[in-house]
Amino acid sequence: MEILKKKHKEIIALYKLEKDIKDIYVEGNSDKVFLENYLRFKRNNKKIILIEVVDFSELNPAYTVGYDLTSNRNKTLILSKLLAENIPLTEVRCIVDKDFDDYIKTISNPKLFITDFSCLESYLFCEEVINKFLNIGINNFPFDSKMIIDQLSSVLKPLFCLRLLRELHFPSTKLVDIDGNLAIDKKTGTINFNPIDYLNKFISKNSLTKRSNEIISSYQLLYNKLSLEIRDNMNGHDFMKIFFLYINKVKNTTNYKEENFCKTLFLTVEMPMIEKYKLFKDILV
Repeated sequence: MEILKKKHKEIIALYKLEKDIKDIYVEGNSDKVFLENYLRFKRNNKKIILIEVVDFSELNPAYTVGYDLTSNRNKTLILSKLLAENIPLTEVRCIVDKDFDDYIKTISNPKLFITDFSCLESYLFCEEVINKFLNIGINNFPFDSKMIIDQLSSVLKPLFCLRLLRELHFPSTKLVDIDGNLAIDKKTGTINFNPIDYLNKFISKNSLTKRSNEIISSYQLLYNKLSLEIRDNMNGHDFMKIFFLYINKVKNTTNYKEENFCKTLFLTVEMPMIEKYKLFKDILV
């Protein structure tokens, strides 16, 4: 279905006129569905809107320098900036993943909420949610949620570090597909993943071999600066992808497609599991 878009000027004009509207703009559809479920649980009638409905084509390019508007996150950041500067009293809000904000300075304003952890999927990365998912969706899975979290963490944190290194120094480079670069042992449940081997493949793929030692050194320094909280150091797409690979390797769960797997995991979350977090308190106000 084609999305009916509105120019950014129309959006601003609407909220200038309708001062009581409390819409919330989000990056993607998973965010929208997840937050709508939460607001429904709280009997809150705020509307969640996908950022892709906003057309920024008439926005002065100078306003978005440093922000690639092919990214939904950047679009959401820019809308929050427009709201803050043009309608400081509006109660419309924007939500983005925290992403690399602990390490890279970005837009910050009163109209912008960020996730408590690095991404929305981080709220799912806990024993309570994964236990429920296994009990409902995967019959007789042989490994418990704690082991799963430990094994996934051993891959997610290095991948996050590489993504951060790429964002800081090599934004035009491409990552290597993870599928063929980790081995999941069906009997023991362990994941064999060598971050330096993977990093070397990234270096080779992007023709950076002459800078290999420099890149590996920078990666190791950066990794040592990451916080201990894994949920602050994971990418949501990486989590879903690797968890899907893990479940399928151990159980050969052919009934699941990756997209449906992700939706099911989000639906596993009971709303009382998340209402304690700052983001979910903030959006009710």
